[in-house]
Amino acid sequence: MYNHDYASPLVMTYPVPAVNLVGAAAIDLRIGGPEGMVGRVVAVTAAISTAVTVAASTVTIGIVGTVDTYATLPVPIQAANTVANANLVNLCTDANLIPADSIVHVGNSGGSTAGVADVYVTIAWFTQAAQAV
Repeated sequence: MYNHDYASPLVMTYPVPAVNLVGAAAIDLRIGGPEGMVGRVVAVTAAISTAVTVAASTVTIGIVGTVDTYATLPVPIQAANTVANANLVNLCTDANLIPADSIVHVGNSGGSTAGVADVYVTIAWFTQAAQAV
């Protein structure tokens, strides 16, 4: 069993520039956390630079094989120069933290006929210490 130091996380934002929301991409960015720290997705934002048209897309944060393990962000049909950050589905719980020394993948489901966004994923990283059971 582990005890996590939630009081003083290391919070890092990872930019993923120019994500094409037309074609599905299992991996737009790979993120490796700081050595020995577990993580929790705390925010995802998509700054739309080319309008999303005809159908929505979804930004996914997960692992190979399960692209939405930790979080998803729907990116609806919307105009350029707007922000999609509502309706984040955050699946990070104490039982589903990003494991220490693992790789997280940021991708998207595609689906729109046009659409490009700069995506920002913010993760809080915590130390873990063994706790007597």
